[in-house]
This record gives sequence, structure tokens and C-alpha cells, in this order.
Amino acid sequence: MNINVKTTMLPVANIIKKHGLDNNGRVTMFLRNEVERFCDDYVPMDRGILKNTKYYPNIRSIKYISPYAHYMYKGKKAIGASKPKGAKRTISNMPLKYQGAPKRGAEWDKRMVNDRIHDIENDLENFIKRGGY
Repeated sequence: MNINVKTTMLPVANIIKKHGLDNNGRVTMFLRNEVERFCDDYVPMDRGILKNTKYYPNIRSIKYISPYAHYMYKGKKAIGASKPKGAKRTISNMPLKYQGAPKRGAEWDKRMVNDRIHDIENDLENFIKRGGY
């Protein structure tokens, strides 16, 4: 006896989107939020202004927007006058000293990923296994 079975499937793009795996899906947002959460311990902090002054230009990005964020990220002192407002300063070769170093410091995202990639992968895997919730 022969049995013929015919199935129809949604296009792959629809399945990916339905499960939140697309570029703007809930899995992408979860990953961004995990990166942010783990980065918090690595971002330079005195009074917390840099760490807490950020926004999300899109679901895949975090942008730190304090006036000195770029210099703190590069880990080099800024030179030149900051007045008048909007004047461009340049990055020197003089390294910055960070409170909370060596954990807190320059290129915090890269250092965090180096230290915590397995935690992020495990959390992301569990999130996907739970159906993205």
C-alpha cells in the first residue's frame, strides 16, 4: 500500500519572523538587552552618567551619548578646548585611568564579550527554547 502525503509550509522568511528570529524580532531585542545587561559592569563609572546615558537607535544597537563617551570608549584623554559648545576635541596618546579598573574601562563591549560570551549564548539559547518569551 502506498500512502501519499502532501504538506504545505510557510515560506522560511515567515517562519523566521514568526519565531522572532528576524533582524527586528524579539530574539534580536533579547540579545541586545543581554549585551547591555552584561556590559553594565564594564562601562566606566564615576557617578553613573556614562553608563546610564544611552539610547537605542534601533533594535540591534546601544548608543552611549554622554559628551565624553567616545573618549572613555577609546581609553585616551581628550585634548583641546571644549568651549565653545560643539568644539571638536582630539584624542591624545595619554591613557585614561578608570575607577573600577581593570574590569571597567575602554572598549567595554569587546572585553565583556571576551569574558561573558558563553553566558550570553546560554541565555539566548534558553530564550529561544522557551519560544522567545
